[in-house]
Order: sequence, then structure tokens, then C-alpha cells
Amino acid sequence: MKKFLLPALIVMGCMSPAWADAEKDIVQVLASCLVENAPDNWEELSVHYSRNGKDDKGLNQVAVTHRVSAGGVTDRLEPCRPLIPAMLVEKLSATLPENLRQWKAVHIQIFKTGQFRVNWVQPEG
Repeated sequence: MKKFLLPALIVMGCMSPAWADAEKDIVQVLASCLVENAPDNWEELSVHYSRNGKDDKGLNQVAVTHRVSAGGVTDRLEPCRPLIPAMLVEKLSATLPENLRQWKAVHIQIFKTGQFRVNWVQPEG
């Protein structure tokens, strides 16, 4: 049941009305992936994704952390498939204005209430 209820809540409860439909769709898919392995009493799901330069083939080197908060305790969370959140973050990044696409990290919080927050960290200077 959790799998089907959460995406509908996100559509209705998005915190930022400026988000495009495509961005909401991406966060819905991300939420569906994360909630699969979350405990029933979860309150918040989060993904922290940071870029750590490029490898010798020009591909982004990344660090991804998935967390769940439930009953006042925050713990690591195993997503439905490990690569799905990373691919969704890159897809979400493509919706940003061109001048903001050089971000170095993003923190996505998804709340059981259906609200979500996305915080892009831009390079300094």
C-alpha cells in the first residue's frame, strides 16, 4: 500500500509551486523506490548525492547516501535498486537552468506528509 499512496501525496503536497511537472514526476519515482524498503512508521526519506569530480573517462564520480527517519531514529536505507536514485538525481539536474547545472551536491528530503524539499549546493566562486 505504501508504494501507491506516496506518489499521490507528493503531487498534492509539493512545497514549492515553482517545480515543473517533470520535476514532481522524478521525485515521485524516487519516493516510490525509497519507500519500498522503509519501515511502516517512516517520517522522512532522504538522498544526499555529491559529485566528486570526474574519472579518466569523463564520468561523474559520485557519493550517494540514502536515509530514513522513523520513530525519532535516522538510519541508512537500501533503495529498491542502488542505481535508480543516482539516475533520477541526474535526470532532475537536467531540469535546472543551464547556469545551475554545475552543482556539487544535492539533498532531497521527502516527507510522509507528501511534501518534499530539494537543496542544490553550488560550487563556491
